[in-house]
Amino acid sequence: MQYKIEIKPIFKEKLKNFGMAEKIKIKRFMDEFSKGGFQSIDNYLIQSYKVRNKSSDDISKEDNDFIVKTKHALKHKLWHYHAGFYNINNEYPIDNGYKLSDKKDLVSQWLIHYQKLSDSHIVLVDIMPHPPLNILAIQADKVN
Repeated sequence: MQYKIEIKPIFKEKLKNFGMAEKIKIKRFMDEFSKGGFQSIDNYLIQSYKVRNKSSDDISKEDNDFIVKTKHALKHKLWHYHAGFYNINNEYPIDNGYKLSDKKDLVSQWLIHYQKLSDSHIVLVDIMPHPPLNILAIQADKVN
């Protein structure tokens, strides 16, 4: 199967501001998707743990903007992958940017936001830190 990755201008702009270590991790994500799509990125292991990749419509029901954020994520087919940047205060020691979650997968402060147009086609739309995950900050007019 052929896998396709597109990159939106805002992602390219932000990419310029990252160092080599961060660019390598972004390339690693892209290489994994190109190699095997979601089968590959959903099963990518670092120190025997999977890196979290999920739909961005998983908004806490406690969030005041739960409905608006969920609709935004669904409308634009937004997903996010934990990028593994920066080990701030040694809180993210695994691969210098990840930590083990309660669900026993790897999470990080920085996320790669993308659209899942199909199982073989994604569009990289933004990259930003969290928490909080401000899905509404992803500019809808530049996503489609």
